[in-house]
Amino acid sequence: MVFLKKYCNLKANSILESVIALTIISICLYFAIMIFSAVFTPRTSAKFYDKQNKVNELFFLAQLRNDSLTSGNEDENLQIEEEIINESLKKINIQYKDSSQFQFEKSFYIQTHD
Repeated sequence: MVFLKKYCNLKANSILESVIALTIISICLYFAIMIFSAVFTPRTSAKFYDKQNKVNELFFLAQLRNDSLTSGNEDENLQIEEEIINESLKKINIQYKDSSQFQFEKSFYIQTHD
């Protein structure tokens, strides 16, 4: 054994430390990328919230001026569908598509007292 130590003097400690450090860095980088990709999804983008606010605005405009939005609408990017679920509940489905073909759809339920 002494003979082996005398003639085979390898500096494995620095190589081993480098491999362990690279492994730890790789694991930390993997977790950072996974957290980054989970946080920055299409549902958390500014475009998503902009379209959601636009659809909410269209819904409230439809409630105020129902005839001007539904009957005089020649915009192919906006679709408003009304469905009567039962005698006291109505469903309004609004689909809005912008110039980049990003489509947002939202459903509203309205209780009617007719």
